[in-house]
Amino acid sequence: MFFTQVLGSLAFAAMVAAAPTQPLSERGAGTPYTGVMNEAQCKAHKTRVTKGDADKGFGVSVKNDDSKTRSFFVYSNGCERTPYTQLADVGPGKTAFVALPAKFQGRLQRGTAAVHMNKKEGVDTTLGTWLELGYDASGVSYGDVSLIRGCDGGVTLHNTDGTKKTMGFSANCVEGAPKAALGKKLDGGAAVLATEGFKKPGEPNPDQPKIIAAPRDWLLKKLTDKSGKAETKAYIDDYHGNPVIADAKGRWSAIFHKNP
Repeated sequence: MFFTQVLGSLAFAAMVAAAPTQPLSERGAGTPYTGVMNEAQCKAHKTRVTKGDADKGFGVSVKNDDSKTRSFFVYSNGCERTPYTQLADVGPGKTAFVALPAKFQGRLQRGTAAVHMNKKEGVDTTLGTWLELGYDASGVSYGDVSLIRGCDGGVTLHNTDGTKKTMGFSANCVEGAPKAALGKKLDGGAAVLATEGFKKPGEPNPDQPKIIAAPRDWLLKKLTDKSGKAETKAYIDDYHGNPVIADAKGRWSAIFHKNP
């Protein structure tokens, strides 16, 4: 995932334009969006709610490949408590487009408004499959599917610039997961737990993520293909490949597969 987020997909960060060099303390809530939000911007931001934007450029066409109506939440890096945008009430089998600003760096994940629009301290919205997107200064976008913060269902990502690149998976990795690898989201849905965590003081290599074996090993088992590689599909942790694709036009198509 992106370097400014909680953990993971560190290699991806190098492929996206660097964050602004101006110190965060000098960028107030009124500062134009630059891809990463500071604390003041995050507190001042009011989540934009849409049931579908005009498909005019930067953004993602999201298909809800589920039997239930789902909502999706866009988070900008640097702002965990307030979604940048809510794509609300996408019906079963339906598709809706959500626009993204230039220089966007962040993620899209499925969830409920009751959880993701709750600004109370300690509300953890991170558990689940992340669709990560970032735009460089020229408008080229990079995308991946990350399971480092958990997995609540498959996601496939397709670029639309004619190069026909695809990332992600449709397999149900939640059903059948061992108890040690399985958790529950705040909305009650099941999810495979995060594969990385923070190290305790005194543990070796403090700058490197701590691997959580049960969910990591389960996801490797579920997503390993006939060639013996799972890292070509998604970020399972920060040590198995760099599964990123690009789109020269910054427009993506994504399918969120059935959530158990």
